[in-house]
Amino acid sequence: MSQQEHHWARQALQRLEKEGLPPLPKFYEMFYIYYAGKNANLQMAIDTLAREFGSITMQQCENIYNAHLGIDNEHKALNDANTALEAELKKVMTMIDEASSGTKKFDATLTSFAGDLNQEKPQIDMLKIVVARVAQETKTMADQNKRLQERLKDSTDQISELRFNLDKTRQESLQDPLTEVGNRKFFDAEVERLVKEAATNGEPLSLCMIDIDFFKKFNDNYGHQVGDQVLKLVGRTLKENVKGRDVVARYGGEEFAVLLPQTRLEDAGRVANLLRISVGNKRITRKNTQETLGTITLSVGVTQYRIGETVGTMIERADTALYKAKGDGRNQVAMAVLPQ
Repeated sequence: MSQQEHHWARQALQRLEKEGLPPLPKFYEMFYIYYAGKNANLQMAIDTLAREFGSITMQQCENIYNAHLGIDNEHKALNDANTALEAELKKVMTMIDEASSGTKKFDATLTSFAGDLNQEKPQIDMLKIVVARVAQETKTMADQNKRLQERLKDSTDQISELRFNLDKTRQESLQDPLTEVGNRKFFDAEVERLVKEAATNGEPLSLCMIDIDFFKKFNDNYGHQVGDQVLKLVGRTLKENVKGRDVVARYGGEEFAVLLPQTRLEDAGRVANLLRISVGNKRITRKNTQETLGTITLSVGVTQYRIGETVGTMIERADTALYKAKGDGRNQVAMAVLPQ
């Protein structure tokens, strides 16, 4: 390890101690990469949280790690599942080969038996021997087929479980663990897919960038657990009020994104207002005392994809509209004017 790497490692450990975080390997890895400057998005996420809250919670560390570094863990999990699946399929092929060999042997025995019977005057003792051989081979074949069926059933069950676990791993890798909506990686993949689809089909695609107003106050006044409760409530309400192919994702921190395929700007604005009002009708209460802590408001920036532009340009335009909504007093929707 070079002197520079030693310095990064020392900084990572000191940061864990300063934040009061346990020295888990993934947290150490996250801060080591942060100080090494190897992941700009991760640096931005950590700096934003530190600037807004002063410190970083374990849950926030989990979210940052999953969003920016979890892909390696996902690949490992998927590779492990694929390896297990391939091993089980090889076992099935081996069983089939064994059954095929047994069938060939049985066929040879029957052929031999037919040849013996075709002799001009087969002897009784010889016939007894041949019949006994055929009977034994028949029993062996029956036993082998029974074992094959049992082993194939076991393997089929195992393969079904492996496939289920593989699908579950893929799904979890794309979900934000706190809010249970799509995570940033899921959003990045979906926006690329839907932009290509819109460009190919000539259909409209709109984007809503959503920010929780005064979110820092909830954390400062009531603690991070209430802040997490707010994030969960917003995520759940957004999911409940979109439909069909619409995509909801946590973009980062207290910011969410909603993709609306086959939706024009004006209609997207109406959807954004519906989402804002639906969240505004909810009340936050302490679970242990049922004390009402207030309502949540959202600021939303809305834009429509323009054929030929980049994904980054579309997101930047929605972000600009979002900042306008916040600058104009929050708790409102701002529409980005489409470039000519």
